[in-house]
Amino acid sequence: MKIVPTLLTLDKFELCDQLELFQKYFNRIQIDVADGILVPNVTTQIDEFIDLNEKNHVELKPNICFDFHLMVKNYKAELEKIKYLQSINVKINTVLINSNHGFKYDKLRDIYNFAIGLDIFPQAQIADIALHYDLKAIKHIQIMTVEPGFQGSPFLPDMLNKITQLHVHYYSGEILIDGGVNSKTLPLINSNKNTPDVVCIGSFLTKAGDDLRDRIDELKIF
Repeated sequence: MKIVPTLLTLDKFELCDQLELFQKYFNRIQIDVADGILVPNVTTQIDEFIDLNEKNHVELKPNICFDFHLMVKNYKAELEKIKYLQSINVKINTVLINSNHGFKYDKLRDIYNFAIGLDIFPQAQIADIALHYDLKAIKHIQIMTVEPGFQGSPFLPDMLNKITQLHVHYYSGEILIDGGVNSKTLPLINSNKNTPDVVCIGSFLTKAGDDLRDRIDELKIF
């Protein structure tokens, strides 16, 4: 499993600090963007990320790429901002949009020159998602293993069953899980019948302080 740090920050200065820190250890970073509408939290916005880049407050390494996890109602506006980031040479790996939006995947794929994936909240059912989306066409699907909005929420082990359900529907793209992943829950994740390709880890890393290096090493044993 690949480890990807998830940054959920409340202002651009915190984001700047975390970008500088986590680029030392990872070449792929996920940034959570929440608007306080879709989920009960407001995070650092993409406009602020753009501002950091344009004013050279943060230096992005050439090999760094980003996932954007859009927990927002107006996802179309955010896609345009990400498109602008791409135009100023920020590398975009994938942008995750909540499956409940019911968007037309083919249309977005034709508009944007970056991968667009699905983000699945705990209440969403894989069978319903498979009826609306052509899963074979989607390269990235993220399963939320907490109630989304805040880092540090409790892990929901039943959500791991959705990995198996995706395989039942012949999904062969990248499966990510996000939420509550740490050294205590990773053994449970590994014991599941099917494991994710990527584990997105938030507070276990972002709140590690001086123990960050040790926590990264701790995760590598799984």
